[in-house]
Amino acid sequence: MKAVKTSPSTRPEETLTLLIGLLVLIAAGAGVFIPGFYDGIVDPRYATGTITADVVSLISVPLLIICIWLTRRGSVVAHLSWIALLAYLGYAYATYAFDRLYTPLFLVYVAIFGLCCFIIVPLIARLDVDQLAKATREMPLRRVTASFLVFTGLILYVIELPVILARIPGETLSGGTPFMVLDMALVAPLSILTGVWVWKRHPWGAVLAGIFLIKAITLMSSFLFADYMDWFAGRPMEPVATIIFTGIYLLVYFFTWNYFAAFGKGARKLTS
Repeated sequence: MKAVKTSPSTRPEETLTLLIGLLVLIAAGAGVFIPGFYDGIVDPRYATGTITADVVSLISVPLLIICIWLTRRGSVVAHLSWIALLAYLGYAYATYAFDRLYTPLFLVYVAIFGLCCFIIVPLIARLDVDQLAKATREMPLRRVTASFLVFTGLILYVIELPVILARIPGETLSGGTPFMVLDMALVAPLSILTGVWVWKRHPWGAVLAGIFLIKAITLMSSFLFADYMDWFAGRPMEPVATIIFTGIYLLVYFFTWNYFAAFGKGARKLTS
């Protein structure tokens, strides 16, 4: 059998991804390098998190370029990473847009979000789902990974749903942010579904697990860096929650490594 490879990306997908990269350099670069860019727009409690999210977004741009180049050479790992990075950027700038960060670059946030959504669909369609499932079939700790994905989805509901419900029927204006809505509507159910599919060895579980884990690393990096920056700066925060979050972050790294290590072994078996 042939090794697992990805279908070649098309010129429009690559061009639009490079356009996203340019827009991200402008949007995130302004947040990082222009002093006071978010003053009066972002709640001071979330200022550090906004800056660290911009830093992670800037780092994502050269990684996207590398993924495009490696995908052209047939790397399905790069293809999955390409999708995951776009998922992160789409999530990040959806939050900026829905949270009404009305900076001079607001329409850039909207454009990044829209372009990411449009490009992710054809990139996923080009994956060889069956071959990818065969390559990851013997993944060690498969059921542990599946359980972790389900747990991740459920814990998002446990943490965020009470915050949203506290605003109903609108007696208080505090509580709840756009990223919580995205989490409960998309991230949590997709995490649970992916975990169930990984447990059952459903082909799409193999696809979504890699994408979800890489996206989780990028997203959690921005949150965790913000927590530690606030901690070291002596700003109010919850150190116990940060330590627990760090443990979960390391688990995500472990499960990501486990997934791709198994993927490499599976790909070699398919060539034998």
